[in-house]
Amino acid sequence: METPLVWIIDDDNLFYMITKNNLRKTGIETTTEFFYDGLDSLNALIERVKNNQTLPVLIILDLNMPMYDGWSFLQGYMTLSAETRAKMKLHICTSSIDPADISRAEEIPDVLGFQEKPLSPEFLRKLLTGS
Repeated sequence: METPLVWIIDDDNLFYMITKNNLRKTGIETTTEFFYDGLDSLNALIERVKNNQTLPVLIILDLNMPMYDGWSFLQGYMTLSAETRAKMKLHICTSSIDPADISRAEEIPDVLGFQEKPLSPEFLRKLLTGS
């Protein structure tokens, strides 16, 4: 069985290191890839789809990034086929707990949840296993 691929899209290197460490603590072997902005990650995702490559099972997305933010990534992500999107879980993790951001995220059916940083090993385990 292939090792699950987890993408972390965030402009904060410290958050990436903490999340990668907490993923290790789940006891579930994963491969992680880090993207500093939404455009690089969206382009990489589109390339993976075009080339029939392994897709991430979980995308952890920050909203507030300087170049191409999480909302812009979501706009592009939603143009992918429903069949493709069904293969991935997308969860927003941000330092913003603005109620407007939460409401906006809840309107996007592919967003499974909205969590404030950081993500605990227990929470990450739930995201990966669905339980």
